Amino acid sequence: MAGRHTAARFEYDIRKNLTPNDIADMFNDYAEDYEQEYLNIGLRSHIVVGDFMAKVVPVEDRSRVRVLDVGAGTGLLGNELKSLGFTHIDALDPAEKMLEVSRRRDIYQRLICAFMNKNRNDDIDTDYYDYIVASAAFNEGLVPCEAFQEMIRVVKPGGRITFTVPTKFINNSDDLRNRLRPLIDQLAREGVWEVTSVALEDGELSYTHGPGVMFSLKVLVSETIL
Repeated sequence: MAGRHTAARFEYDIRKNLTPNDIADMFNDYAEDYEQEYLNIGLRSHIVVGDFMAKVVPVEDRSRVRVLDVGAGTGLLGNELKSLGFTHIDALDPAEKMLEVSRRRDIYQRLICAFMNKNRNDDIDTDYYDYIVASAAFNEGLVPCEAFQEMIRVVKPGGRITFTVPTKFINNSDDLRNRLRPLIDQLAREGVWEVTSVALEDGELSYTHGPGVMFSLKVLVSETIL
């Protein structure tokens, strides 16, 4: 059925009452329109993450490192990384039709249709990826704070988890508002990772998302339990 949960795209209070399957359905139903809709509001989070990856990964290493794009959607971030010389990129997203759109771009070596949460995904080996990236994925109903447990497992010690999140997304989500920064700081104190955070001004992520932050978490352990 077309337009399932349409109102929840930008109404975060509605999203709070949706199941994970509802969220996937919502994105499936506007997979073909998603990219244009967000580019029309000047979405740049994929460029912000791409620019940071270009700074931390030398050109000569980009064709060999393994990258997992979490909440890959239609492949905006993957396409940005590909243009920078990254070639071993996998996509993870819970919306199959979003992944079908990304498949047309011939960006990703592997498409994994799944949510990123605390549950172990046995299709991904421990310490497999050098980098995990995400843009516009930390949002109500998408990537929760508990997902750090699984991200830490699948990224190699010494690798990074890099993502952007608008301040309004943090404020609109009970999970992100209450847990994101405290959990990042707690795991830093425990020696799980080293934290780089970059404040982003209004307009750096999009015309409408307001200010935000980019986190890059250098993982120091193989696994942890949250």
